Amino acid sequence: TTYAVSGMMLSFTLPRLLFGMLAGVFVDRWDRRRTMLVSDFLRSGITLLMIPAVLSGNLWAMYALGFAMSAVGTLFNPAKGALIPSLVPPEHLISANSLSQTSQMLAMLIGPALAGSTLALAGAGNEWVAFLVDSISYLLSAWTIWLVRTPAKDAVHAVAAAAARGAGAVRQVWEELLVGLKALFLSRTMATLAVIFAFVMLGIGAINVLWVVWMKDHFGYVETELAWRFSVLDIGFGAGMIAASMVAGNVFSNAAPKWFLVVSLAGVGATLVAFGFMPDYWWLFADTVLMGVFVAPINTGIMTLMQIVVPNRQLGRVGGGFSTLGDTASIISVGGAGVAAATMGIPMVFALAGALCLAMGVASWVLLPSLTLKDKVPDEEPLPEGAEAEAAAEPVLLISPEAGHVIERAG
Repeated sequence: TTYAVSGMMLSFTLPRLLFGMLAGVFVDRWDRRRTMLVSDFLRSGITLLMIPAVLSGNLWAMYALGFAMSAVGTLFNPAKGALIPSLVPPEHLISANSLSQTSQMLAMLIGPALAGSTLALAGAGNEWVAFLVDSISYLLSAWTIWLVRTPAKDAVHAVAAAAARGAGAVRQVWEELLVGLKALFLSRTMATLAVIFAFVMLGIGAINVLWVVWMKDHFGYVETELAWRFSVLDIGFGAGMIAASMVAGNVFSNAAPKWFLVVSLAGVGATLVAFGFMPDYWWLFADTVLMGVFVAPINTGIMTLMQIVVPNRQLGRVGGGFSTLGDTASIISVGGAGVAAATMGIPMVFALAGALCLAMGVASWVLLPSLTLKDKVPDEEPLPEGAEAEAAAEPVLLISPEAGHVIERAG
């Protein structure tokens, strides 16, 4: 059973590593709203196909369907992140990102509870009902996205531009992928943000593996008691994230995203250092709630800063590459968590992860620019004087030293 669960987790993780950046290329080509709709419809269908695979006990079919579902899902989040700036004025961008974060946290809290109650009501042998409910949830998501009306300018015409240059299909994809990589790694702001995020995930990834083991070893909880106490911690963490997201979006909507990262990483670092030394369960619960409060603004700050310095036409590629980098760091951390815990003990691993987050908070303070929504790069920034000839045929990357962004230019 352990190997089966590990295999399923691997089938969901691999597509994010293999296709994350490539998915961003197509997100930047296609209409973002339509991409999200198609992603939801496909995942709804794949979830239904899980029913015969589960009923027949065909593990390889489940792996294949899980891989397919995750591969299709790689399109959804980059498309959502790139669509949000098209739906709201720049001054409401932090509020919109915070609201998106809140809805995601609510889904993470409600989803497991809904799955458990569905299985309990359906009874043994009727587990297929949970997959049916999951499939319907994707359709409900698609319905809400269908209600969204996007401006016509959101449609991206990279294909037509490449066709005008006479580029072949493979070369065209490669060129667009290369532009995304350069936008991520040649931009001072994005490169710094990517390195900070990768180091944070190196620390946090180990926590995701070890905290249940630590509760069992430290407090002696087993089976049923361990399950409900872990659920209470999970609820507290989610509640802290939701509360912080609402405050961030409504109270600090005009703040520079940099400060979301500085304060949040410092707070996460402090709560992680304390996590392994809590004297009893309820102190641990309070620390977990506080950790959730500090974790939530990190995603809001990262997404908003990315939307400020990256032109909308490149957001899919940059977002996809950014997520791939974070997933890679997280997997490395998960892989090394057991070895680190056996070598130095779980509390010390927590402390080192917290110290790493604290260090990245300091790095954010020192290295990231204090850009605000007023500094948001336009989708079409005018070329510098004398650069028109350079943009006649091939894409040109222009790096702005002030905002630290890279802009793709096509002839």
